[in-house]
Amino acid sequence: MNLPRKTISFKNIPAKFYAYLLFIVLHVALFNVNTAEWGDSYRILRASEYIRQGSYPSDEKRPPLFSALTAVRPNSVDPVVWGRVVVFIFSFLSLVVFDKLTQIYIKNEKYRFVSLILFILNPVYLYWSIRVMADVPFSFFVLLTFYLLSKYYESLKQKEIDKDYKINNFKSLICMGIVCGLSILTRFEGYLLFLSVFIGVIFSQYEIFFKKIKIKELFYLIKKNWKKAIVLGLTTLITILPWLLYRNPLESEYFEEPSRRTYNFNTIWIYLSSILYIFGFTSAFFFIIKSSKNVLDFLNRNISITTFMIVELLLILVWPAAIPRLFLPLIPFFVLILTISLESYFKNYNNGKKADLLILVGPVFLLFFYILSQYFLKLQFLVPVKVAFATIVLIQIFSLLSFYFGKVKIFFYLVLVSITFWSISVIFNHKDIYTAIKSAGIYARDNLDGKIVFNDTTSIADWYINYSYPQKDLTGEKWDFSDKKKLNYEYLLENDVSYVLVTNEDNSSFDLNMKNFKHLKLIQSFRYNIGSKEFFASIFEFKK
Repeated sequence: MNLPRKTISFKNIPAKFYAYLLFIVLHVALFNVNTAEWGDSYRILRASEYIRQGSYPSDEKRPPLFSALTAVRPNSVDPVVWGRVVVFIFSFLSLVVFDKLTQIYIKNEKYRFVSLILFILNPVYLYWSIRVMADVPFSFFVLLTFYLLSKYYESLKQKEIDKDYKINNFKSLICMGIVCGLSILTRFEGYLLFLSVFIGVIFSQYEIFFKKIKIKELFYLIKKNWKKAIVLGLTTLITILPWLLYRNPLESEYFEEPSRRTYNFNTIWIYLSSILYIFGFTSAFFFIIKSSKNVLDFLNRNISITTFMIVELLLILVWPAAIPRLFLPLIPFFVLILTISLESYFKNYNNGKKADLLILVGPVFLLFFYILSQYFLKLQFLVPVKVAFATIVLIQIFSLLSFYFGKVKIFFYLVLVSITFWSISVIFNHKDIYTAIKSAGIYARDNLDGKIVFNDTTSIADWYINYSYPQKDLTGEKWDFSDKKKLNYEYLLENDVSYVLVTNEDNSSFDLNMKNFKHLKLIQSFRYNIGSKEFFASIFEFKK
């Protein structure tokens, strides 16, 4: 008896399945693409080693949660690899929660798929999702908090038909409080998240932005919801209380950093350019502006999200040194806004018909401003490599032509090509950073004994020499070599130095002219080029 064969119909597979598959394939392929991590990554890993020993470094300004998660690793697993595993897990969880948020705010399945692709391939988010940094875990807590808040709002609507709505509300508030607490324990901006959610709970879904505010209604909502806000606040406080008792957040070094920054026209220009081109294609903000009514409606109906975006954008302006990394928790909401704008714009778009020539003024201006910005600023995340930059500009030109001639599918395909090429260019442009200092640190750890001093300020040499594995009789210490007297024979002898490690990886123009120090003999040098710049890390033996 012949049974009918079962066939798999790809038409029945949900579109988001392909998005999830893309995410997994992409992240597995890029898991070890980076030769070394950023300096802050090694500070996080250093703190995790302290936690494994039951303490926390007194000179570490970062909250402890991410370090605690990277501390919980099998002894046989390399700390850097484990850190990448932890970030991968948080990246995937962020995609899952973002997917759930799109189901709330975007009803069209085709555009939900578009939003997932824009999120997965976003140049900034993708880059930092393969780095051992706390930004993606923090972004996950932000997404989860606003998803829980949306479910809380839904439960309020069930008041008339659900007898247990008060219990459900109470549970939702506790969950949000815990997640807000975890976000504070991950990054300092968690306090801004708590403030935003606190406002959202008090004023519920009152449309407070871009409309006339009725003071009586605001007082009524405060009177009605203050107990709920207190539940949220107490839960958050209980979650972070052990850390507050251990360390006063008001004494954080973060408060000192803005005073050391230089604020000028260039600062604003960098800030504005980073926002305008954060999506990976230059015409994105044209659609946001053209659909401003829908965008304002979204912001007005989501008081917490809007508050968080405003205070976070203000923080980034005050703290511009971390651009564009600080945009990470905002990117999911930028993507939602962009997708809503694209859906609104193309809903009634006459496919196949030429657009009005004047409509190209906006996209052409954005492309011109991108070219102008990169010519003067050469921002790393806006692709400064000439060939890649020229390719991106060419893709934008073809996408604008397809838009003008009404070829909507081709336009979206070219947007996909643009963000993919943009993302991969950023990743491969940065994948070999700190190769020299990492190689020098590993060489010193594996081959040298005694005391080695280094001018590396990235914490990479410190990690590999002092913390990465149980050491031999080797200790490392950071010195400032701008004071050349520290390299004199008598000073090195007095401090019992055996080796000197000199690098220019955190300052490409740094040059000591080591030929002047006859008592220092070169034993190993590591060099590589990024573009036209040569980076090195050289180890010298002190001949006593």
